[in-house]
Amino acid sequence: MSSERTMDKDANGAGEAGFRLFPRCGRFVAAAVPLALVVLTAAWLFLGATLVRTAALWCSLALLAACVVVLGVVVGCAGGPCRRETYRRGVRVALTTPGRGEGTVPLRLGGTRWLSARYAGAMVAVPTLLTLWVTLAAADARGTGTSAVLAEADAVIEKRPIVKIENEVAEGSSRFAAATADLTVLLPSPNGGRAVPATFEASTNRRQGVGSELYVAYAPTHPELGAIGDDQREDVERQLAGRAVQFGDSWTIAGFWALATLGPLVYWWRKESLRRPPRTVGPDWKALRVTVKGTVAHTDAPPPGSPEAADEKKRRENTRTVRCLALEGRERQVPFHAQMAGEVAGTVLTGAQGWLLWHPRQHRGRDVLAELVGDDGWQLPGAVPVRVAEQMEEAGVMDPAHPDPDRRVRLLDLGAGWLATASALLLAGAAVALGCLAVLLLVPDSGAWRLWTAAAGVVAPLAAFTTQAVVRMENGDDATG
Repeated sequence: MSSERTMDKDANGAGEAGFRLFPRCGRFVAAAVPLALVVLTAAWLFLGATLVRTAALWCSLALLAACVVVLGVVVGCAGGPCRRETYRRGVRVALTTPGRGEGTVPLRLGGTRWLSARYAGAMVAVPTLLTLWVTLAAADARGTGTSAVLAEADAVIEKRPIVKIENEVAEGSSRFAAATADLTVLLPSPNGGRAVPATFEASTNRRQGVGSELYVAYAPTHPELGAIGDDQREDVERQLAGRAVQFGDSWTIAGFWALATLGPLVYWWRKESLRRPPRTVGPDWKALRVTVKGTVAHTDAPPPGSPEAADEKKRRENTRTVRCLALEGRERQVPFHAQMAGEVAGTVLTGAQGWLLWHPRQHRGRDVLAELVGDDGWQLPGAVPVRVAEQMEEAGVMDPAHPDPDRRVRLLDLGAGWLATASALLLAGAAVALGCLAVLLLVPDSGAWRLWTAAAGVVAPLAAFTTQAVVRMENGDDATG
């Protein structure tokens, strides 16, 4: 019997040792994916076919491929545990004094650097990825090889008449409808001989006829290299520069990208983020001995008569419902919320005892930054609604903190093992998305296939994530946090 217990203990120890690596893998992915996507998007919006863009392309693709490999290794090793299991493992990893039940307040509290960075990375990655898909789907890579050759041969741009039109596909029957066709023009011979015919595919804003003039780029000394053309000079210049989209379109896309990324990120960073540096607990901090009783849905509403509740519309705008841990101390229930899956955290931490700490002047938005310090040595960063904190201080249930310099705590990031909860289905979706992205970046061609490829790259991971979330909810595991 003792040998069996020893084997179980050794197995659990090995499992915990492996689980300690998953947060590091998650940190790498959370930092690498947004960085690679931002570099790729900026390069394809603002750079032409230069060595800088080539370096950005290959480095970003290598970084994204490394993230998919890391995800595959974690999924293979972890077996896709549910969020509840990763939370339990996270608690066990964060223990510093298991079973000792120390009832003292620590002097030093850790910061939340990686916890905040993970959420910020997700808020940057999602709109950036969508912007990149739009850019690549709309990009006109037709004639990339010819454009590069002509650019090296010092091509000039002139208006040349069309002498032949083939394979025309128009978007309507009107002569003003946009059309795509194979157009042939005659290029002057450098030695004064017969003109050299050059055929290229072009998408023009209106249907062209024989004799119509286009802007054509060609090398005067080497007409045999071919030509590219369009009814807009700036589009010919774009193709020669090897840029994915025109400057005007680039700034339009970049504007929407900034609005979709920076706006929510700045709002979250200022109002909702639980970021905080390492801090020292002083006598002006408030402390309350608490026990975790489970999970509660707390409705934070403005009190009657306040400016926030002047009318029904303002009252609704300033009312929120937050899924919180239910802490009980001195016969009072305190809602404590953090960036975690509430139901799962309540299941894992129910019965834990410790201290609830906060500084009355450390507010962020509608919350007071708070720390839940367990007797087993973990520190869970979170927040308490301002109104609840004020009511408790007015009731006199909070005591001044008396920190112990010898007390040590370790940050409990319940979501640190998020990468381990991924399934093989999500891994497959990520691999498909990476493959579609690589094809759009590396294949110099145009056509409807680019739209379908971009759609597949978006739908595959989205469908995999949705399926995983549905399965998780059916199994009783909280799909948020």
